[in-house]
Amino acid sequence: MPEKAKPRKPRPDFPLFPHASGRWAKKIKGKFSYFGKVADDPEGVAAVEKYLDQRDDLQAGRKPRDKNSGPTVRDLCNGFMASKRHLLDTRELSPKTFTGYHATVLLLADHFGRSRAIADLRPEDFDGLRASFAKTRGPVSLGNEIRRTRTVFKWAYDAGLIDAPVRLGPNFKSPGKRIIRQARHAAGPRMFEAADIRRMLDTAGLPLRTMILLGINCGFGQTDCATLPQSALNLASRWLDFPRPKTAVARRVPLWQETRDSLAAAIEARPKAKGRANDSLLFVTRFGMPYVRMKPKATIEVGKPEFTPIDSVSLVFNRLLTDLDLKRKGLGFYALRHTFETVAGEARDQIAVNAIMGHDPGDIPSLYRERIGDDRLRAVVDHVRAWLFG
Repeated sequence: MPEKAKPRKPRPDFPLFPHASGRWAKKIKGKFSYFGKVADDPEGVAAVEKYLDQRDDLQAGRKPRDKNSGPTVRDLCNGFMASKRHLLDTRELSPKTFTGYHATVLLLADHFGRSRAIADLRPEDFDGLRASFAKTRGPVSLGNEIRRTRTVFKWAYDAGLIDAPVRLGPNFKSPGKRIIRQARHAAGPRMFEAADIRRMLDTAGLPLRTMILLGINCGFGQTDCATLPQSALNLASRWLDFPRPKTAVARRVPLWQETRDSLAAAIEARPKAKGRANDSLLFVTRFGMPYVRMKPKATIEVGKPEFTPIDSVSLVFNRLLTDLDLKRKGLGFYALRHTFETVAGEARDQIAVNAIMGHDPGDIPSLYRERIGDDRLRAVVDHVRAWLFG
């Protein structure tokens, strides 16, 4: 009787092999896993489908769950991003925030496995997730990632995707204040001294010099400068009225003479804006575009971010810091805002400082406070100017 031919792989790159027991198999984490009889599935079509469905669980050392065990991590990520896409389309969510959420759900899918059932997740799974976050992130960034993850799983319950909240465990929380303070102490003060800012002003050209003055006169960050409309300025009255983009809190700031002169020069030298949407902006790049924006990608790839963040303010400012030998980790344009808050606080009118910074205190007195006297706002910015110029 002729010897029975030994089964072979359908093709060289086939991920499974015919085991001596007559089943399609693969060795994963030192153990054999089986995916059906070769005789019943000689081309391995059903076997490969079963392998791909169970691969994430097997590689993670988990027992594969039934497909009908409830919503999966894939369902969670897709549903959450669809809800955020709606908010993005209605301009209730910024592209920057949308991109942050997208990055987080990709991390969740890669860590837990897309086919993992949400009901299968346990506190120890989130301990492992937190540990993976911490390998490449500092305390502040780690806290942001944890908060976004909590938002994703809260959405699953609030949206009715799952019937009960997921238990994330007692350890899945942001680093404590002590840890964050230690990290900040190790990084050094996130502010500039007066002499360093004067060197920047002496060296920077337009419009960067104007932006630096807005940073230290008004507590502006990059986005404040990039979105500042020309209509917010009244150089004759020497005031700037511009709600903070992040919080929509109204801001009214007295402008120094140095700031007014620089603004006038920047307006005179402003390039032509590209597109009607950018016409109103005070600052545009030499290409006529906003200095800070989220650029949509020309080609959208599945599972990849849809936007590329562009921050030309930080780009040119960091070059200036490097040229002046002032560059160090954690020190950028936003440190001007930190500097303003620090120095302005010495004027001993924190309510006026908060108003200029655009902070939302969220306390009861702020709900009743309808305005702050111009003299108090002037006193704050005059104190900072005296510190800067002597």
